[in-house]
Amino acid sequence: MKRVGFVVHPDREPAVWAADRLSGWLEERGVEARRLTEDVKVGSEAATIFTDGLDLIVSVGGDGTFLRAAHLSHPVACPILGIKVGRLGFLTEIEPDHAPAILQRFLDGAAVIEDRLAVLAEPSGTASFEPQWALNEMMVEKRARHRIIHLALFVDDVYVTTFSADGVIVATPTGSTAYSFSAGGPIVTPTIECILVTPVAAHMVFDRSLVLSADEQVTLEVVGEEDGLLSADGRESLELPVGAAVRIGRARTSARVVRPSDMPDFHAIVREKFDLPGEDPGARHGPPA
Repeated sequence: MKRVGFVVHPDREPAVWAADRLSGWLEERGVEARRLTEDVKVGSEAATIFTDGLDLIVSVGGDGTFLRAAHLSHPVACPILGIKVGRLGFLTEIEPDHAPAILQRFLDGAAVIEDRLAVLAEPSGTASFEPQWALNEMMVEKRARHRIIHLALFVDDVYVTTFSADGVIVATPTGSTAYSFSAGGPIVTPTIECILVTPVAAHMVFDRSLVLSADEQVTLEVVGEEDGLLSADGRESLELPVGAAVRIGRARTSARVVRPSDMPDFHAIVREKFDLPGEDPGARHGPPA
């Protein structure tokens, strides 16, 4: 490992402090450390300069900072390590004090990297925008606060239904614990390859999520009278006028996430994050036979 890039939450002093300490730790071992605090777009000159030649990107902040790092990393297939500064997240699991040991594993070539499915949104119909990549979710939502949007849903060009709702989320397993969960979607183990379609505040009897194969394509077409908006992982919204459609499916480039094998199991994080009730019987009697 020769070069590491840090994506840091600029408004959190503990994040800046942790990045400073880890940068110094790496430089003492002959590894170049570069820093990115401002928001830059993939494909911009600043993003190209930052990611050029990187062996690892370290996100220091919360899950939002991690998503920004993932967006920068995917064009160059660079692994991402999430350092948690703040509340427990599903993407940023590692405490700053534990980070040097993880970085040492990476230096030794012993790091475990998980490939996480991502989705790509492309224009269809009368839509016009640059393809959008997301690790968590694509969101197509209403433009006017006090109105609803009508979105025709197609799966592999087969018409399924028209949602009358505040919006529709197309999420990955990694994103199943984010906005999709808030809208009533299922929690999915991140390593399962599938795509979730979850309506938001549907004004209709059918308001359930659909769980699709990762190789199926979802198309959402704006019908009716209300224009819509498209956002990828909460980034800047793009206009979707009536008649426009967006086609969403598996991205060609996944997110490569560094996750040490001795980290807590995903379901243990779910239990802690959502403060689930009950006492573990295995703590007293051992696991069930």
